[in-house]
Amino acid sequence: MFKKSSSGYTTPKSRSNATGACPDELPDFHDRQAAQVEWKALAPLLSHSPVVRVSRDGGKTYPHKWVRELNPNVLLPMPAAVHLHDRHGCGHVLVLDLDQAAGTVDDDYTALTQTLDANGALWFADASPSGGRHIYIPLNADVPHTVLADAARRLATRHLSVDPNPHYSADTGCIRPPGSVWKRGGHQRLITDLKEAIAAATLRNPESILEDLLAGIPASPPPSAANDVDVDVSAYVPDAQHQVAPRIARIARTGLYDTNRYPSPSEARQAVITACVRAGLTLVEVIRRIETGIWPGLAAMYRRYKMRQRTALTRDWTKAQTWLSNQGVSSVQSGTTSPQVTGGRLPTPSTHASLRRLERHLAHTEPPATDSSSRKRRYVLRALLAAAHQDGSLTIARGCRSLALSSGIDHTKIPAILTALCAEHRPLLRKVQDAHGKNAAAYELLPPDESASDNSPWGKGLPVHAVRPVFRVLGMTAADVYETLELHPCLTGRAIARLTGHSPTTVLDAIALLSSHGLITETVAGGNTTWTVTRAQDLVDAADRLGAVTIVAALVIRYRNERLLWWAWLAEQAQRRQAEYIPHTDLPPPLWPPEAA
Repeated sequence: MFKKSSSGYTTPKSRSNATGACPDELPDFHDRQAAQVEWKALAPLLSHSPVVRVSRDGGKTYPHKWVRELNPNVLLPMPAAVHLHDRHGCGHVLVLDLDQAAGTVDDDYTALTQTLDANGALWFADASPSGGRHIYIPLNADVPHTVLADAARRLATRHLSVDPNPHYSADTGCIRPPGSVWKRGGHQRLITDLKEAIAAATLRNPESILEDLLAGIPASPPPSAANDVDVDVSAYVPDAQHQVAPRIARIARTGLYDTNRYPSPSEARQAVITACVRAGLTLVEVIRRIETGIWPGLAAMYRRYKMRQRTALTRDWTKAQTWLSNQGVSSVQSGTTSPQVTGGRLPTPSTHASLRRLERHLAHTEPPATDSSSRKRRYVLRALLAAAHQDGSLTIARGCRSLALSSGIDHTKIPAILTALCAEHRPLLRKVQDAHGKNAAAYELLPPDESASDNSPWGKGLPVHAVRPVFRVLGMTAADVYETLELHPCLTGRAIARLTGHSPTTVLDAIALLSSHGLITETVAGGNTTWTVTRAQDLVDAADRLGAVTIVAALVIRYRNERLLWWAWLAEQAQRRQAEYIPHTDLPPPLWPPEAA
């Protein structure tokens, strides 16, 4: 805390005089009006983003997808957390999260605040009804999240209740600010004076305060990020070329890396750049990802170069090209996987007309996808239509895993959905060939007689999509609303609810989610608010930023490995029976994983 000095600056005040600093002077955690005042005053000063992340599970998690506009005048009814880092992976507030379950909060709080006061630091703190506390140390410069994480980690070695995790990830690090709803009722409340907290958040500390705070505390190694998927960068192409491996994408987004593989951020940074060159990305594409906030982890790794970031990036890019050339590795990734969104054969005019007729029929007759079964039917049909356009044929042979990648549905559910589609009263699909050996079952789309109006949006040549990667994170309801706005721009919320079959409340929730991620934009005219989708590139950027591309890539890798095991099992069975191939229905499939057998 602080008081005015003759020089105009501030000097620390005795902790015993700080309002509410002692445990026996805790505020009323259920005073919503006071919480609203604290939220309005401090949330904008602490946040590095125009949005906040909310919790839908009672404060247990704050998923990256659940964001809402940061409105200082509106205190959300659910737990909300502000982002600690900006789109470049930097922050201007060191937050020490004192967890009641990890250590003695009161003792650590007293020791830390005494150290802060002794060093003349400006700080403020809040508490939760559970006894946990947050100490906020504002800085007057943007500092890479790795520096903030290192400071929190080193302090945690001396003060066990300090949880350094909020600063570890460049894109997901967040904290509940003063005033936010607490997970089991009540609010996060200031335990220091509000006016002094506002002054501290406004005046801030020099960056050197971190060195003073850490004096005498030895450096500690950074945490090692667990690798969910660890494969070579050329092992897959999720839905198009020019994508890096899940492990690499995670480093670029979060700044977390495997310390057993890379001894320092420099090696991790060079690995990301080398993977980008190997995948066929251009230098301009990487710069765009860094400067638009898609890869904040990588941006933070170049922060040390300040005004020479592009020079350093170009140097690393040249180094990667030279290394790949010396290794005899092509600089452009090749290879394909299912599903493919480009390429294929152009359909004949009659086939194209049949597909458009089927799409117009669906646009006019398809029931709203208000339950799980109707939603699965819709997106499997979309996947089949997209495959038919790619193949240039009404007959499609796609495996269950390929359709699962396109539709967002678990591959074990696909056979039942296909069977149900073929068994409908007026089917749009029929099975023409059973699966055998490596070949998937073949199905034929059955366009109905031309009866729908040509005014259908599908008749205008709009592309057919199944589930785009971003909606694996944002959810199928958001996908329904987005597709409806694609086909029918400038709709009100009630009109969207009528077309999709979802309740107005559900639609408004999806609209808020899509708008927060910049995927739709509003227009107010004549007292009515209408919505329209933004650029198609925004979908791609959001998928990359939310890690959806990594999810798809990991599925491709998993399905590819399972397919290779399946083929090996089929070859073994065919050799044992001295047969050319084994029908899929002849023997039960092997257990997954094979070690379980």
